[in-house]
Order: sequence, then structure tokens, then C-alpha cells
Amino acid sequence: MSTDAEYPEDDAALAAEYVLGLLDAEETRAFERRVMTERALQDLVEAWQVHFADLADDLPETVPPAAVWTGIQARLFTQSEPLWRRLFLGRAVIGAALAGLVALAVVQMGWLEPERPAPFVAELASETEGQVARIEVDPETGRVAAELIALFPDPGRTRELWLIQGENAPVSLGLLAPGQVVALSVPEDLRPGLSGALLAISDEPEGGSPTGQPTGAVLAAGPITAS
Repeated sequence: MSTDAEYPEDDAALAAEYVLGLLDAEETRAFERRVMTERALQDLVEAWQVHFADLADDLPETVPPAAVWTGIQARLFTQSEPLWRRLFLGRAVIGAALAGLVALAVVQMGWLEPERPAPFVAELASETEGQVARIEVDPETGRVAAELIALFPDPGRTRELWLIQGENAPVSLGLLAPGQVVALSVPEDLRPGLSGALLAISDEPEGGSPTGQPTGAVLAAGPITAS
């Protein structure tokens, strides 16, 4: 696969490791947060999936010589092992090897990627500034990617994002950073009611609301809708 200048070298390697399932859980979560908001990374992941899938087309079918299996047995099992145990372990090794090959193929072909629902979106706007923030919400995982693009706070103040479902009290999702995409999360018990809920931004003291509820002016709001 070509990694032209349009793709940073580190991102290209990271996307390849992600497709092959080589990242640990924390690295995977961090990478997926970026994929939600970075189109270039989405393109890289798709390109690597196609690249690894195409590799299988170049592999000719080959029957290994019988001596290969004999050599494997000789290396793995001593003659002092009972015959039944050597036979059982031999089959176990074959099964594990086949399972590994199948798992690798599944990862490379993307068969483990389920049909994921499209992210919900919310465009928060104010009467004076128009659109203030761009927000995407994964309805399945509750992951939120939020970018504050206007109404930046004054020194000593911050902007806090709130989720409002029906008549329930607002729930803080976290603080926004001016001009940056931040990763937040919706509590698991609130995810079923995301569609149609309201997101709002309030002006708060540095560090966020001290009461757990909005204390300053509500600067912008908008509904969560399917994209």
C-alpha cells in the first residue's frame, strides 16, 4: 500500500496495526476516537483493509511435504510421551494454528466489523453567533466528539456541555476546549434516550460547575439527531 505525503507516516503505521488487531485495548479506544472525527484516518483504515485482503490473492495453494509435519512432531513432542498424548497434543497444535489463521483472515477482511449505526449529530447554535459547536455521538458506545468553534470563554471561565433528556435534570458530559475536538462520554444508562435529547453549553467557572448543575448562562443548545 502506498503511504503518500498526504498521510503522516505514523498514522499510516497506526492504521495498519489497528486493522491487524495489534493495538491493545487502550490504544484501540484512542484510535477509534480519532477515526470518528478524522476523515483521513477513515480513508487509511479502509485502504489497509483492502490492501491486506488483496494479499491473499497472490498466495498460491501449496501442499507442504509430508516431512514437514514429521519435523514439527519431532520438535514439539519427545518419544517418551505416550502415543495418545502426542496424538492429542498434535491435533491441538493444528487446531490452534488453524484458529490463528482464521482469526487473522477475519481481521484482515474486516468480517469482525459489525454494521455500526451512523453517529448522531448535534449542531449547537446561539441567537447571536449561529453555530457554536459541532458534536457527534456514537449511540452504541456513548462516545462523544465535540468541538467548540465559537463563543470561546474569557480567562478564568470555561464552557461545559450538558445532556438534557425530557424533564430530567441536566447531566454534565464534560468541559469543551476552544477550537479543539475533545472526547467525552455519555453514561451507559442514558444512551437509550439519546435520539431527540438536547445538548446545551453553559458558561461556568474554570474547572466546571461547582454544583453539578449549570450555574452560568446557557449560551447555545441543539437537539441530537440521526445523521
